[in-house]
Amino acid sequence: MLESQSKHSTEYSGESLCFDKNEFLKANFSVDEFLHKNRNVSSLELLRDNLGLYLKRLRASMIDLINEDYADFVSLSANLVGLDQSIAGIKTPLDQFRNEILSIHTLIETNIADIQQRLATKRQLRALKRNLQSLKKVHETTSKLENLLTNQLSSSTPKLVDLERAALELVQLKFNQKFCSEYLDEQQKTSIEKLEASLHEKLRSLFGETVRTANSTCSEPLERCLRIYITLDATVLAEKVFREDFVAPYMSDIVSEHILQKTPQGLAGIYSKILNFISLHMTDLLRLTQYTDKVRGFNFVVESFWADVEMRLETHMCSIFAPGNSEVFFAKYKCTRDFLNKIEELLANSENIIGFRQHKQTKSFHSRWNLPVYFQICFQEIASDFESTLEPVLSADILNAKVDENHFQLRPFSSAIRAITRCWSNGVYLPEVFPKFFKLHIQILLRLSHWIADVLQITIQPNWPLVEVKKIAFLVALYADTQSLFLHINGQQVQLVLKNLPTQLQDQQQELNLLKETVEKSFNDIKETITKHLFTIEHVLVDTLINECGAENVRQVNDLPRLYRKTNRDIPTRCSNYVDQILKPLKIFNEDQLSNLGEKVVKSVLQRVLNKLTKDYTDVVNDVLTSVQKTEESLRRLKNLKSGVGGSAIASAISLSNSIMSDDDKIRLQLRVDVLGWTGEISKLGFTTTDIEKLVELNDMVQESIKLK
Repeated sequence: MLESQSKHSTEYSGESLCFDKNEFLKANFSVDEFLHKNRNVSSLELLRDNLGLYLKRLRASMIDLINEDYADFVSLSANLVGLDQSIAGIKTPLDQFRNEILSIHTLIETNIADIQQRLATKRQLRALKRNLQSLKKVHETTSKLENLLTNQLSSSTPKLVDLERAALELVQLKFNQKFCSEYLDEQQKTSIEKLEASLHEKLRSLFGETVRTANSTCSEPLERCLRIYITLDATVLAEKVFREDFVAPYMSDIVSEHILQKTPQGLAGIYSKILNFISLHMTDLLRLTQYTDKVRGFNFVVESFWADVEMRLETHMCSIFAPGNSEVFFAKYKCTRDFLNKIEELLANSENIIGFRQHKQTKSFHSRWNLPVYFQICFQEIASDFESTLEPVLSADILNAKVDENHFQLRPFSSAIRAITRCWSNGVYLPEVFPKFFKLHIQILLRLSHWIADVLQITIQPNWPLVEVKKIAFLVALYADTQSLFLHINGQQVQLVLKNLPTQLQDQQQELNLLKETVEKSFNDIKETITKHLFTIEHVLVDTLINECGAENVRQVNDLPRLYRKTNRDIPTRCSNYVDQILKPLKIFNEDQLSNLGEKVVKSVLQRVLNKLTKDYTDVVNDVLTSVQKTEESLRRLKNLKSGVGGSAIASAISLSNSIMSDDDKIRLQLRVDVLGWTGEISKLGFTTTDIEKLVELNDMVQESIKLK
C-alpha cells in the first residue's frame, strides 16, 4: 500500500499549483489571508482541487519518509521502555542534594548578618572612643588657649611666636570640635567662639602693625603673620581686615563727588591718588603674595583694594558714568580703561588677570558704562554731518573749492571719508563697541553708493539741473572720485579696520580669523558695487560726449551735394567745418581730463564715442555717395536720350564736361578730404584706423568712389 501511494506522489509531482506552497510554512499563516490573496487567481473549484492535490503530495512524501527511516521509527518506542523508572531513581538523590545546599546557604547568610552586626557595633565603639578622645583634647586645648590669651597674649603687642602657638592650638581645637560637637553644651561652644574671636582680634592688631612697619629689608614679621592666616584657613578674613583697616579709610577721603569737582586733573587725578595707595601700603604685601612664591592664597589687589574702590566709584562717583557728552564720556572711559590696565599690571599672572576680569564687581563696573548710548550719540553726530552733504542730491556747491588730501573733488566723497576717519579716530572709537563702529563704517559707504545711484539717475535725464557746473565736468569728477574711493577701500580702509580690532581677540585665533574674513567679505561686496558704478558712469559719460558732439553735425554731410551742384565752386582742398565741430568736444575732453581720469580711462571713453560717431558718419557718407551715384546715372540716361537730336553739339558738350571736373566729382573729392581730415584728427587723439570700428571701411569707401570714377 505504501508503495502504491509513493507511485501516486510521483504521478502528481509534475503538476503545477495555483498558489505558493511556501505560504503554509510561514509562522503567521492565516487561512483568511490565504483565501483573500488567492480568490482572484482562479476559481474556488480550481483552488479546492489544487489543495486536494497538494494534500496527496504531502501524504505521499510522509509515506516516503517512513519507508526510508522505518527501522528508526520502530526502535523509537522500544528505547522509551523503562525511562520513567530511571528518572524516578535519579530524582530522590537530587532532591536531597538540593536541600543540603539550601541549608548551607541559610547558615552562611546567618553568619554574615551576625558579623555585619558585630562590625557595626565595633565602628560605633570606635567612633565613640574617637569622640571621647576629641572631647578630652577639646578641654585640654581650650585650657591651653585660654592660658595663652590670658598670659602671653594679654599685652598690646603680642609676640609672633605666641600667636603662632595659639593659632596651632586653635586649629587643633576646631578639628577636634567637629567630632564632639554634639557633646558640648552651649556655654562651651560660646567659650570656644570667644576664644577664636579673641585670637583673630589679636592677629588683626598684629597684622596691621606688621603692614605699617614692613619694608623691603625687613618683612619677616608680615610674612609670618600671613602664614598664621593660612594656618587658620582665614585668607578671606585677612583680605577683609586689610580692606576695612587700610583701604576703606584711605579711599573714603579720595573717592567722592566733592573731591572729583575739586581735583584739577579731574577723574585722572582721582585714579592717580587711588593707585598711590598701592605704593604706600601694598608694596610688601604684593611682593610676598604676588611676585614671589613665599606666601600663596591671597589676592589683596582684587578682594581688598579693587572691591572697596569699585564699590565707592559706583556709589559715591556715579556721575562719571553719564554718557550725555560724547567727548567727556570718551575721556572718562579711556581714563578708566587705563586705570584698569594698571591694576592688571599689578597681578602676577594671566590666571589672576582672568579672575580680575571675571570678578562680579568688575562685571558690574563695566555694565555701568552705557556704551550703546555713547555709540548712539556718536552715530547721530557723525551721520547727521555726513547726511547733510547728500541732501539735496545735487547742489551748486557740490564741487570742492580745492581737491582735498584724499584727491576727492566732490563734497559727498570728502564728507564720507571724514565720517569714516572720525569713526576710528582717537577720541571717538572704543574697542568695546567695535561691531557697531564697523557697521557704521559700512553704512556710510552704502549710503554714498546709494547717492551715486541717485545722481546717475539724474544725469541720464535730458535736462541738467546745475547751471553752475557742466555735466561733463561733474561726470569726470564723479568717476575720478569713485575710482579714488575704490582704491581707498582696497588699501587704507581695510587696514584701518583691521588695525582697530579689539586686542582681547588676539588670544582667540579662531574668532579673530572669522572676524577678519567677515571684514574682508563686506569690503569686497562694496567694491563690487562701486565697480558697477564706474561702468555706469563711463557709459553716461560716453552718451553725454556723443550728445555734445551733436548728431546734427554728422548730418551736415547731407548738405554737400547742395553746396556743389550748379554752384561752380572750386575743387575742394580743405575739409568741411563739421569735422572740427564734431571732434572739438573730444579734443577738449582729452586735453582737460587726462590728468583727472588717467590715459586708460580717457582712451576707453574716446574710443567708445568715436566708434559711435564713425559708424553714424559712415552711414551718412554711404547715403550721400549712393545719392550722388544715382543722380549721375539719371543724368547719363537723360543725355543718352537726347543724343539723337543735335548729336554734334551734344558730343562737343560731353567732351567739354569730361575735361572739367563735375559737381558730383567735387562732392566725392570733398568727402574724401573730409574723411582724411576725420582720420587725421582721430590719429592726433592717439588712435589708429584699426582701433576705431568702421574707420577702415569709411576710408576705403571714399577712396573707392574716386577710383571708380
